[in-house]
Amino acid sequence: MHVRRKEQVHVQTEVVAVQLTRQHVVDVLRTAGLPEMADEAVRDLPDPVDSEQVAAWAVPYRINMGELVSRMGGSP
Repeated sequence: MHVRRKEQVHVQTEVVAVQLTRQHVVDVLRTAGLPEMADEAVRDLPDPVDSEQVAAWAVPYRINMGELVSRMGGSP
């Protein structure tokens, strides 16, 4: 009798923050059809800003990278 056992594989992923200019973030938001959010980014975000800061800043707006890519016509 052959018994198949389940093995758990743990994959560790690491997120690396990328430095961006505030203007780049603003341009992406405008291109994605989010002009009000872009205006707030000008006021709220430092320059330069890292991608983790942008992600945290965007949480209250319920926008993440996947949503931005989708709004711009791509797929994550």
